[in-house]
Amino acid sequence: MNKAFARTMYVSLGHTLHPWYEKASAWVVENRRNLSWLTTAFALIALMWLLSSRGGWMTLFQATIENKLFLLFAILLWPINLGMEAWKWQRLSSNVLVELDAKTPYRSWIDIWKEVLVGQTWALLGPFRLADGAGRISATSDSRLKGAAGAKAFAIGAACQGWITWWWAVLALAIAGKPLAAVILGLGMTMISIWASTFFSLFLGLLCGGRYITFACQYLLMLSAWGVLSPTDWMTEGFPKIAALWCAVGSIPWPAELGVREAAAAWMFDGNLPGVIAATFALWILNRAGPAALGLIWVGRAWQVNKNGRID
Repeated sequence: MNKAFARTMYVSLGHTLHPWYEKASAWVVENRRNLSWLTTAFALIALMWLLSSRGGWMTLFQATIENKLFLLFAILLWPINLGMEAWKWQRLSSNVLVELDAKTPYRSWIDIWKEVLVGQTWALLGPFRLADGAGRISATSDSRLKGAAGAKAFAIGAACQGWITWWWAVLALAIAGKPLAAVILGLGMTMISIWASTFFSLFLGLLCGGRYITFACQYLLMLSAWGVLSPTDWMTEGFPKIAALWCAVGSIPWPAELGVREAAAAWMFDGNLPGVIAATFALWILNRAGPAALGLIWVGRAWQVNKNGRID
């Protein structure tokens, strides 16, 4: 398809849908906190219902780690996962600064790690995904990133991660034996990719793809550590379900941090419910609560500084 034609088509569609989108977006932004907590409440109610039909909350105490080596491997992948996110933020935030001043050097890793970890803390306290970007921008010492430039860098990274996640869903559908669904979704993703190619670089796509693979491996290892999934079923059962789970959760524009993933995972992997919840919660602690705790180093300092609010 001709790229110029595709872009023109998307621009026309954008103008048509813009008034509706603007109103819907404004409403979601205004109510995102309440939506997050409501989503969490519904998810926890769903979990309670599932557990009540299978022995109640006490069954969670039956969840035991059956393979500590798998748990160790999942933990060892944590710095790789977070490192790729930091690398992505370093590249994107540096690029937007270069657009403002071509002589701007690439940003230091000390600043990058501080901003990423503070963003994780804000996202946990939010609890909505936009809080991650707000946290990063608040922690930066570069005034040029405090406004639209920082928001642009975060938005491009988040959009690319979502784009890659849906491409993995195409592969997951093919593996799961649903070729028609894979073709339909693949065609839709191809159309989106033509438009997205003007915003996403190959390097950024590789980073996002690598981060998704790392996360998927962590989840598979966690599920196997709690005896939910055999390693022999990782590709045929585990990977397709993880792709479906993360696409579903990621599609909610006001994601709550706690409860939603556990409820979705309990629906996907229903063979060993206590193990599923334990594995999913352990992964949440590792990938979200762990970095958020580290981010408190700077967030705590920010609470104690004087009125100028500067974080060095």
